[in-house]
Amino acid sequence: MFKKTALTLLVLGSSSVFSGTMGPVCTPGNATVPCEQTTWDIGIQALYLQSMYSNSELNNLNIGSGSGVRIFEKYPDNFEWGFRLEGAYHFNTGNDLTLNWTYWQEPNDLRINPAPGRVAGQTQATIIDYRYRGSDFNQVNVEFGQHVDFGANKNIRFHGGVQYANVDVTLIARQIVSGLLPPDDASNGDISITNRYKFSGAGPRIGTDLSYDFLNGFAIYANAATALLAGDTKYSDNAPFNQTGRPVRSSYLALVPELEAKIGATYTYGMTQGNLIFDLGYMVANYFSPLHENDLSLETLTFNTRPNSDFGLMGAYAGIKYTGSV
Repeated sequence: MFKKTALTLLVLGSSSVFSGTMGPVCTPGNATVPCEQTTWDIGIQALYLQSMYSNSELNNLNIGSGSGVRIFEKYPDNFEWGFRLEGAYHFNTGNDLTLNWTYWQEPNDLRINPAPGRVAGQTQATIIDYRYRGSDFNQVNVEFGQHVDFGANKNIRFHGGVQYANVDVTLIARQIVSGLLPPDDASNGDISITNRYKFSGAGPRIGTDLSYDFLNGFAIYANAATALLAGDTKYSDNAPFNQTGRPVRSSYLALVPELEAKIGATYTYGMTQGNLIFDLGYMVANYFSPLHENDLSLETLTFNTRPNSDFGLMGAYAGIKYTGSV
Protein backbone atom coordinates (compact mmCIF):
# COMPACT_ATOMS: atom_id res chain seq x y z
CA MET A 1 0.00 0.00 0.00
CA PHE A 2 2.81 2.41 0.91
CA LYS A 3 4.67 1.61 -2.32
CA LYS A 4 1.54 2.27 -4.40
CA THR A 5 0.98 5.59 -2.63
CA ALA A 6 4.63 6.65 -3.09
CA LEU A 7 4.57 5.70 -6.77
CA THR A 8 1.37 7.69 -7.28
CA LEU A 9 2.90 10.76 -5.61
CA LEU A 10 6.08 10.38 -7.70
CA VAL A 11 4.10 10.25 -10.93
CA LEU A 12 2.02 13.26 -9.92
CA GLY A 13 5.18 15.11 -8.92
CA SER A 14 6.88 14.33 -12.21
CA SER A 15 3.80 15.45 -14.10
CA SER A 16 3.81 18.74 -12.26
CA VAL A 17 7.44 19.30 -13.22
CA PHE A 18 6.83 18.78 -16.94
CA SER A 19 3.33 20.18 -17.36
CA GLY A 20 2.58 22.25 -14.30
CA THR A 21 5.70 24.48 -14.20
CA MET A 22 7.29 26.70 -16.86
CA GLY A 23 10.68 28.30 -17.34
CA PRO A 24 11.28 31.99 -18.07
CA VAL A 25 8.99 33.37 -20.76
CA CYS A 26 10.49 35.78 -23.33
CA THR A 27 8.20 38.68 -24.10
CA PRO A 28 8.79 40.06 -27.62
CA GLY A 29 9.32 43.79 -27.94
CA ASN A 30 6.64 45.90 -29.51
CA ALA A 31 6.97 47.13 -33.07
CA THR A 32 6.57 50.91 -32.98
CA VAL A 33 7.16 53.87 -35.26
CA PRO A 34 8.91 57.10 -34.25
CA CYS A 35 6.96 60.13 -33.11
CA GLU A 36 5.94 62.52 -35.84
CA GLN A 37 8.77 64.87 -36.80
CA THR A 38 10.25 66.61 -39.83
CA THR A 39 14.00 66.41 -40.50
CA TRP A 40 16.40 66.26 -43.43
CA ASP A 41 19.88 64.90 -44.09
CA ILE A 42 22.62 65.10 -46.68
CA GLY A 43 25.68 62.90 -46.99
CA ILE A 44 28.60 61.75 -49.11
CA GLN A 45 30.57 58.50 -49.24
CA ALA A 46 33.96 57.70 -50.75
CA LEU A 47 33.93 54.31 -52.52
CA TYR A 48 36.98 52.10 -53.08
CA LEU A 49 35.67 49.36 -55.37
CA GLN A 50 36.79 46.63 -57.74
CA SER A 51 34.86 45.56 -60.84
CA MET A 52 33.80 41.98 -61.64
CA TYR A 53 32.85 40.43 -65.00
CA SER A 54 31.67 36.93 -65.95
CA ASN A 55 32.64 37.11 -69.67
CA SER A 56 36.12 35.71 -70.33
CA GLU A 57 36.77 38.41 -72.95
CA LEU A 58 36.61 41.00 -70.18
CA ASN A 59 38.50 38.90 -67.64
CA ASN A 60 41.45 37.12 -69.23
CA LEU A 61 43.59 36.57 -72.34
CA ASN A 62 44.74 33.39 -74.06
CA ILE A 63 48.53 33.71 -73.90
CA GLY A 64 49.20 30.30 -75.54
CA SER A 65 51.71 27.67 -74.45
CA GLY A 66 54.75 25.94 -75.85
CA SER A 67 53.16 22.58 -75.00
CA GLY A 68 50.04 23.33 -77.03
CA VAL A 69 47.82 23.68 -73.97
CA ARG A 70 45.90 26.93 -73.83
CA ILE A 71 46.77 29.14 -70.87
CA PHE A 72 44.53 32.06 -69.93
CA GLU A 73 46.03 34.84 -67.86
CA LYS A 74 43.68 36.93 -65.73
CA TYR A 75 43.63 40.70 -66.00
CA PRO A 76 44.73 42.37 -62.77
CA ASP A 77 41.64 44.06 -61.32
CA ASN A 78 42.61 47.21 -59.49
CA PHE A 79 40.51 49.01 -56.91
CA GLU A 80 39.37 52.45 -58.05
CA TRP A 81 37.69 55.42 -56.35
CA GLY A 82 34.09 56.55 -56.72
CA PHE A 83 31.51 58.43 -54.68
CA ARG A 84 27.91 58.32 -53.49
CA LEU A 85 25.78 61.40 -52.80
CA GLU A 86 22.58 61.15 -50.76
CA GLY A 87 19.82 63.45 -49.57
CA ALA A 88 16.66 62.61 -47.63
CA TYR A 89 13.54 64.30 -46.29
CA HIS A 90 12.00 62.67 -43.18
CA PHE A 91 8.36 63.31 -42.29
CA ASN A 92 5.29 61.88 -40.51
CA THR A 93 5.93 58.91 -38.22
CA GLY A 94 9.14 57.45 -39.62
CA ASN A 95 8.61 58.04 -43.34
CA ASP A 96 11.33 59.33 -45.65
CA LEU A 97 11.87 60.23 -49.28
CA THR A 98 15.48 59.56 -50.28
CA LEU A 99 17.51 60.28 -53.42
CA ASN A 100 21.03 58.93 -53.94
CA TRP A 101 23.52 58.87 -56.82
CA THR A 102 26.50 56.51 -57.13
CA TYR A 103 29.32 57.09 -59.62
CA TRP A 104 32.37 54.88 -60.13
CA GLN A 105 34.99 54.87 -62.89
CA GLU A 106 37.69 52.45 -63.96
CA PRO A 107 40.30 54.22 -66.15
CA ASN A 108 40.93 52.70 -69.57
CA ASP A 109 44.41 51.45 -68.64
CA LEU A 110 46.63 48.66 -69.95
CA ARG A 111 45.52 45.50 -68.14
CA ILE A 112 47.78 42.84 -69.61
CA ASN A 113 50.78 42.60 -71.97
CA PRO A 114 52.18 39.05 -72.01
CA ALA A 115 55.44 37.97 -73.61
CA PRO A 116 55.38 37.68 -77.43
CA GLY A 117 53.76 34.49 -78.69
CA ARG A 118 54.20 32.28 -81.71
CA VAL A 119 51.77 31.50 -84.53
CA ALA A 120 50.73 27.88 -85.00
CA GLY A 121 52.03 26.61 -88.34
CA GLN A 122 54.36 29.59 -88.81
CA THR A 123 56.69 29.51 -85.81
CA GLN A 124 58.90 32.19 -87.32
CA ALA A 125 56.10 34.75 -86.81
CA THR A 126 55.41 36.57 -83.54
CA ILE A 127 52.29 38.06 -81.93
CA ILE A 128 52.29 40.74 -79.23
CA ASP A 129 48.97 41.33 -77.43
CA TYR A 130 47.79 44.31 -75.40
CA ARG A 131 44.47 44.62 -73.58
CA TYR A 132 43.06 47.89 -72.27
CA ARG A 133 39.85 47.97 -70.24
CA GLY A 134 37.87 50.77 -68.65
CA SER A 135 34.33 51.30 -67.38
CA ASP A 136 31.89 53.92 -66.12
CA PHE A 137 29.03 53.17 -63.75
CA ASN A 138 26.12 55.40 -62.74
CA GLN A 139 23.28 54.45 -60.41
CA VAL A 140 20.38 56.62 -59.18
CA ASN A 141 17.84 55.45 -56.60
CA VAL A 142 14.62 57.15 -55.50
CA GLU A 143 13.25 55.52 -52.34
CA PHE A 144 10.20 55.84 -50.10
CA GLY A 145 11.01 54.41 -46.68
CA GLN A 146 9.34 53.49 -43.39
CA HIS A 147 11.34 53.29 -40.14
CA VAL A 148 10.11 50.72 -37.58
CA ASP A 149 11.55 50.18 -34.08
CA PHE A 150 11.63 46.70 -32.55
CA GLY A 151 12.45 47.39 -28.93
CA ALA A 152 15.01 49.86 -27.64
CA ASN A 153 17.99 48.77 -29.78
CA LYS A 154 16.73 47.19 -33.00
CA ASN A 155 15.17 48.94 -35.96
CA ILE A 156 14.44 48.22 -39.61
CA ARG A 157 13.89 50.60 -42.48
CA PHE A 158 11.71 49.11 -45.22
CA HIS A 159 11.94 50.90 -48.55
CA GLY A 160 10.73 50.68 -52.11
CA GLY A 161 11.24 52.84 -55.16
CA VAL A 162 12.86 53.10 -58.58
CA GLN A 163 16.42 52.58 -59.79
CA TYR A 164 18.18 53.83 -62.92
CA ALA A 165 21.54 52.27 -63.86
CA ASN A 166 24.03 52.84 -66.66
CA VAL A 167 27.04 50.59 -67.35
CA ASP A 168 29.57 51.50 -70.05
CA VAL A 169 32.61 49.24 -70.59
CA THR A 170 35.38 49.67 -73.17
CA LEU A 171 37.81 46.90 -74.14
CA ILE A 172 40.64 47.67 -76.57
CA ALA A 173 42.39 44.66 -78.10
CA ARG A 174 45.66 45.61 -79.77
CA GLN A 175 47.70 43.00 -81.61
CA ILE A 176 51.05 43.41 -83.38
CA VAL A 177 51.81 40.58 -85.82
CA SER A 178 55.06 40.21 -87.74
CA GLY A 179 56.83 37.54 -89.80
CA LEU A 180 53.79 35.84 -91.35
CA LEU A 181 54.44 34.33 -94.77
CA PRO A 182 51.97 34.08 -97.69
CA PRO A 183 49.10 33.44 -97.83
CA ASP A 184 48.70 34.87 -94.30
CA ASP A 185 51.03 37.84 -94.71
CA ALA A 186 48.04 40.23 -95.02
CA SER A 187 47.58 39.84 -91.25
CA ASN A 188 50.98 41.37 -90.50
CA GLY A 189 50.81 44.77 -88.89
CA ASP A 190 49.49 46.68 -85.88
CA ILE A 191 45.72 46.19 -85.44
CA SER A 192 43.63 47.75 -82.68
CA ILE A 193 39.93 46.94 -82.17
CA THR A 194 37.74 48.83 -79.70
CA ASN A 195 34.80 46.91 -78.21
CA ARG A 196 32.00 48.85 -76.46
CA TYR A 197 29.56 47.19 -74.05
CA LYS A 198 26.65 49.29 -72.77
CA PHE A 199 23.53 48.88 -70.68
CA SER A 200 21.02 51.52 -69.62
CA GLY A 201 17.81 50.64 -67.80
CA ALA A 202 15.36 51.39 -65.02
CA GLY A 203 12.91 49.48 -62.85
CA PRO A 204 11.45 48.85 -59.39
CA ARG A 205 13.69 48.36 -56.34
CA ILE A 206 12.94 47.15 -52.80
CA GLY A 207 15.10 46.59 -49.73
CA THR A 208 15.57 46.54 -45.97
CA ASP A 209 18.10 48.29 -43.74
CA LEU A 210 18.64 46.48 -40.42
CA SER A 211 20.36 48.27 -37.53
CA TYR A 212 21.32 47.44 -33.96
CA ASP A 213 22.08 50.46 -31.78
CA PHE A 214 24.55 50.35 -28.90
CA LEU A 215 25.17 52.97 -26.24
CA ASN A 216 27.21 56.13 -26.85
CA GLY A 217 26.09 56.57 -30.46
CA PHE A 218 27.54 53.39 -32.00
CA ALA A 219 25.51 51.06 -34.25
CA ILE A 220 26.05 48.15 -36.65
CA TYR A 221 23.93 47.45 -39.71
CA ALA A 222 23.24 45.02 -42.54
CA ASN A 223 21.42 46.26 -45.65
CA ALA A 224 20.06 44.33 -48.63
CA ALA A 225 18.22 45.42 -51.77
CA THR A 226 17.15 44.02 -55.12
CA ALA A 227 15.97 45.59 -58.37
CA LEU A 228 14.61 44.43 -61.72
CA LEU A 229 15.63 46.69 -64.60
CA ALA A 230 14.40 46.83 -68.18
CA GLY A 231 16.62 48.54 -70.72
CA ASP A 232 18.80 48.39 -73.82
CA THR A 233 21.99 46.35 -73.95
CA LYS A 234 24.29 47.38 -76.80
CA TYR A 235 27.52 46.12 -78.34
CA SER A 236 29.70 47.62 -81.06
CA ASP A 237 33.24 47.28 -82.41
CA ASN A 238 35.40 48.81 -85.12
CA ALA A 239 36.74 45.57 -86.57
CA PRO A 240 38.38 46.05 -89.98
CA PHE A 241 36.72 45.12 -93.25
CA ASN A 242 38.46 41.97 -94.48
CA GLN A 243 37.76 38.50 -95.84
CA THR A 244 36.60 37.08 -92.50
CA GLY A 245 34.96 39.93 -90.60
CA ARG A 246 33.19 43.27 -90.52
CA PRO A 247 32.35 45.87 -87.85
CA VAL A 248 29.43 44.79 -85.65
CA ARG A 249 26.51 46.72 -84.13
CA SER A 250 24.08 44.85 -81.89
CA SER A 251 21.33 45.85 -79.44
CA TYR A 252 18.21 44.41 -77.81
CA LEU A 253 15.85 44.96 -74.88
CA ALA A 254 16.96 43.06 -71.78
CA LEU A 255 15.54 42.32 -68.33
CA VAL A 256 18.36 42.61 -65.77
CA PRO A 257 18.06 41.60 -62.08
CA GLU A 258 20.31 43.31 -59.53
CA LEU A 259 21.32 42.31 -55.99
CA GLU A 260 23.30 44.30 -53.45
CA ALA A 261 24.30 43.91 -49.82
CA LYS A 262 26.15 46.05 -47.29
CA ILE A 263 27.49 45.58 -43.78
CA GLY A 264 29.01 48.30 -41.65
CA ALA A 265 29.04 50.45 -38.54
CA THR A 266 28.08 54.04 -37.75
CA TYR A 267 28.84 56.55 -35.03
CA THR A 268 26.46 59.45 -34.34
CA TYR A 269 27.93 62.62 -32.87
CA GLY A 270 25.27 64.86 -31.37
CA MET A 271 25.57 68.62 -31.76
CA THR A 272 23.52 71.61 -30.68
CA GLN A 273 22.10 71.90 -34.18
CA GLY A 274 21.67 68.45 -35.72
CA ASN A 275 23.87 65.33 -35.76
CA LEU A 276 26.93 64.11 -37.64
CA ILE A 277 26.89 60.42 -38.60
CA PHE A 278 30.17 58.71 -39.54
CA ASP A 279 29.84 55.53 -41.63
CA LEU A 280 32.28 52.72 -42.50
CA GLY A 281 31.31 49.57 -44.38
CA TYR A 282 31.75 46.95 -47.10
CA MET A 283 29.49 46.37 -50.10
CA VAL A 284 28.86 43.87 -52.91
CA ALA A 285 26.57 44.54 -55.89
CA ASN A 286 25.91 42.52 -59.05
CA TYR A 287 23.92 43.09 -62.25
CA PHE A 288 23.07 39.83 -64.02
CA SER A 289 23.87 39.75 -67.77
CA PRO A 290 23.53 43.44 -68.65
CA LEU A 291 26.36 43.21 -71.24
CA HIS A 292 26.63 41.15 -74.41
CA GLU A 293 28.92 40.67 -77.41
CA ASN A 294 28.33 39.50 -81.00
CA ASP A 295 31.04 38.45 -83.43
CA LEU A 296 30.34 38.26 -87.17
CA SER A 297 32.02 35.44 -89.10
CA LEU A 298 31.89 35.84 -92.89
CA GLU A 299 33.28 32.33 -93.30
CA THR A 300 29.99 30.87 -92.03
CA LEU A 301 27.75 33.92 -92.64
CA THR A 302 26.49 33.69 -89.07
CA PHE A 303 26.64 35.69 -85.87
CA ASN A 304 28.59 33.82 -83.22
CA THR A 305 27.03 35.05 -79.98
CA ARG A 306 29.46 34.94 -77.09
CA PRO A 307 28.26 34.60 -73.50
CA ASN A 308 26.70 37.62 -71.86
CA SER A 309 28.54 39.17 -68.95
CA ASP A 310 27.55 40.10 -65.41
CA PHE A 311 28.82 43.39 -64.04
CA GLY A 312 29.58 43.68 -60.35
CA LEU A 313 31.32 45.88 -57.81
CA MET A 314 32.81 45.03 -54.43
CA GLY A 315 34.83 46.91 -51.85
CA ALA A 316 34.91 49.28 -48.91
CA TYR A 317 33.43 52.72 -48.36
CA ALA A 318 33.46 55.49 -45.77
CA GLY A 319 31.19 58.50 -45.43
CA ILE A 320 29.72 61.29 -43.38
CA LYS A 321 26.12 62.53 -43.10
CA TYR A 322 24.59 65.60 -41.49
CA THR A 323 21.05 65.44 -40.08
CA GLY A 324 19.10 68.57 -39.17
CA SER A 325 15.59 69.62 -38.21
CA VAL A 326 13.23 71.64 -40.36
